[in-house]
Amino acid sequence: MSASRFLSLILIFTSLLGACGRSDLIRIRLLSPVSEVEKDHAILTDSKESSTPVYTNTSSGGSLYFLLKSIGLGYTTVTTNFEKTGTNLTEKTTLVTNFADLAFGIGENYSFMWGAGVLSGGKQKTELKYGSNSTWELRNVNVLTGHSLFFTLGHHGSGFETLLGYRMNFIKSKFDDSGTKIPTEYMGMSPTDKDVSYESTRISLTTSQVQLGIGFTF
Repeated sequence: MSASRFLSLILIFTSLLGACGRSDLIRIRLLSPVSEVEKDHAILTDSKESSTPVYTNTSSGGSLYFLLKSIGLGYTTVTTNFEKTGTNLTEKTTLVTNFADLAFGIGENYSFMWGAGVLSGGKQKTELKYGSNSTWELRNVNVLTGHSLFFTLGHHGSGFETLLGYRMNFIKSKFDDSGTKIPTEYMGMSPTDKDVSYESTRISLTTSQVQLGIGFTF
């Protein structure tokens, strides 16, 4: 991160602290992802790709938080679907992640909540189709690991809140290619089928969601 960007974040955070002030409310908050930031999360590379692939990223799930004044606990589940469609290769991944969150909040009429989560469970499945061949599956062979960072802006009125949030999830996993018959030079295929490759069976993913939600105050 550049020095100017880091300084800007410090100034924004300081301004929010000064504008919001301390909170003495009890809050229950519900948030849900409404959009997924588009990124290329594909595992495989097709050497015969003749056009720009189409990427589709979607997310569903939700977060539940209970805040007592300025500190709270939460639980988040996010299911993210990635799809890359090319001339020959179609790759689909479903990533299910569950996080235990720790949150901090300030402000009453206008509020700011931020925090971090630890991955407490999940699963990943990738399916791929090459040309007219059958669909194969890359199996996840170990427990996912990762963490999450998030922040939420809120507006309070008459016991209810409207919420706008942003969440980033950092996930690491590993897949098993045995039995998938991926057409690469390592799988004993004919020369014309040596088209698909990958850098490593170890995967690092960063997913990002914009969230909307409501809250109840007491």
